Amino acid sequence: MRRSERHHALLDVLRANAERPVSVPRLAARFEVSTRTIERDVHALQEAGVPLYAVAGRTGGYAIRRDYSLPPLALTPPEAMAVTAGLSVMMGSPFAEDASRAMDKVLGAMPPARRRRSRALAARVAAMAPEGPTDQHIAEVLRAVLERPRVVELDYARPDTGERTRRSVEPLGLITVRGGWILVGWCRLRGGVRGFRTDCILEIARTDEVPPQRDPDPLEEDLSRWDFRGVDR
Repeated sequence: MRRSERHHALLDVLRANAERPVSVPRLAARFEVSTRTIERDVHALQEAGVPLYAVAGRTGGYAIRRDYSLPPLALTPPEAMAVTAGLSVMMGSPFAEDASRAMDKVLGAMPPARRRRSRALAARVAAMAPEGPTDQHIAEVLRAVLERPRVVELDYARPDTGERTRRSVEPLGLITVRGGWILVGWCRLRGGVRGFRTDCILEIARTDEVPPQRDPDPLEEDLSRWDFRGVDR
């Protein structure tokens, strides 16, 4: 994450926790940086005129002035719960970081009283995030090629046998099935649509090749076997 992106995300976190300060160690863990980096970020934001202030004590940390916020978001607590539950499902996907920032923005834009009720309701509803790639590089490549399609080269270990193969794949979408994330794409090795468990991808490399337009008939026949759950196909 670039420094400017982290600054925006830091403000979203502080807005989402406007009722209480957030400690520096917690912020450092959230953004996977050092505490010194967080201190520098806060100082830079203060220099830019953002009203951040420090709260001393055991439960202290940094907070943002309550009137420095986004316009209130008119979501009811059940609506906010539905949004946050949906975003929670994305936490195991290559878009986990985006989902986390979106959740901070949703909560940060709500009036304090409604935000408290939404948090209380969300605590009673559990959305189990499917398992996704644990390797950050793999997650970043998948995210990139889903945004801007490119052919990928991947080393894949079959989940049933452990057999390792090298595949050239034209990504088509990402679905969640049986508690895991599946990359669906046209496999050039097999000559058809195949699904690849993202936690079984050992290595992945993005190429510069844009996937070609294929004959829609066999493609549609293959895709009919998959539940894309709203993914544009």
